[in-house]
Amino acid sequence: MNTNGHESIHIKNQKSRTHSLGLIGLGDIVHKHVATVNELEEFEITALCDMNRERLDQWQGRIGGHAFTDCSKLLAATPDVVVVSLPHALHAPVTIEALEAGCHVIVEKPMAVTVHDCRRMLETARRCGRSLIVAEGGCFEPGVVETGRRFSRGELGRFLTGSIVNARHYFHEGRPQWFLDAQASGGGMFCNVGVHRLANARGCLPGQHPVSVTATSAHVPEHPVEACTSALVRYRGGGSMLYEEVGYFKKPPWQNTGSHFVFEEGIVGWDETSWRMMSRRGEEVSHPLPPADATYAPVYRNLLLAMEGKPHAPKTWEFAVDATIAQAAYESARTGGTVDLMDEAWRIDERRTEDDQ
Repeated sequence: MNTNGHESIHIKNQKSRTHSLGLIGLGDIVHKHVATVNELEEFEITALCDMNRERLDQWQGRIGGHAFTDCSKLLAATPDVVVVSLPHALHAPVTIEALEAGCHVIVEKPMAVTVHDCRRMLETARRCGRSLIVAEGGCFEPGVVETGRRFSRGELGRFLTGSIVNARHYFHEGRPQWFLDAQASGGGMFCNVGVHRLANARGCLPGQHPVSVTATSAHVPEHPVEACTSALVRYRGGGSMLYEEVGYFKKPPWQNTGSHFVFEEGIVGWDETSWRMMSRRGEEVSHPLPPADATYAPVYRNLLLAMEGKPHAPKTWEFAVDATIAQAAYESARTGGTVDLMDEAWRIDERRTEDDQ
């Protein structure tokens, strides 16, 4: 096997790349990162890291790059960018180590599993002058982008309420064991995949500030982590979103799932091809949508903008708010009360982090 990787890189469009990139963690999601690098010209995978030697060798044989079983040794080579795809509880320490090593970082969602860790990551990125981006594509979905654009332009009026219901069988056979460890995963289904729905809503409602979370969460005896959480998130100035994530059962074909948003001017929803609104006057509006991006290309382009010091959105502190909402939902469920996101224990202060990335 060629440890330098020059003979075995199987990425199309072999043009000169601008930024060297290291992959830390080679679980299933890494396929999406490799596909993205294959699509873009600005990155070249030069290093790989995983503690599973067999998996590491397999990936090195496919895409090349220097192979490491210790991420500190990969970071010592200082690639321009590293992708952190590890158990969620490791996101913060490895991201911080990478930033301090001089690397820009893309970290998988959720950003972290505590408010404190999110703050540490943001503060380290700012102190080190490095860019930190979260790999979460929910805010880039075509229906989300169209809703956010119209809301920002004032076409939809004031946001009133909305809901997003997601049902899937969470405990499938292929799920790695660490997902079923509450400490390693950050809690369960809502922390892991519920943040997709939080990103959807955030993209639809730019400028809306969540201020509180009230939630319930349920476990069934045969599973160690939750897969049944309902959370009500209220916003400054009024309006609320209801989230439901259920994963103990296979989704029946008749279950009503999906999302809708209610604005002063009408009810908004979308599918894979069309954005729709039923207006307050009873008129139905329909707008065609482009295909959804199959890779993380929008995430990587956002990183490039951040690295160049150009305006970009979303900012990383917004993903920190998503992670905070997920943990606040667990706290609310545990205590039976409402979590005030403006309280110092929970607050992510964007004024301190606007120029962090």
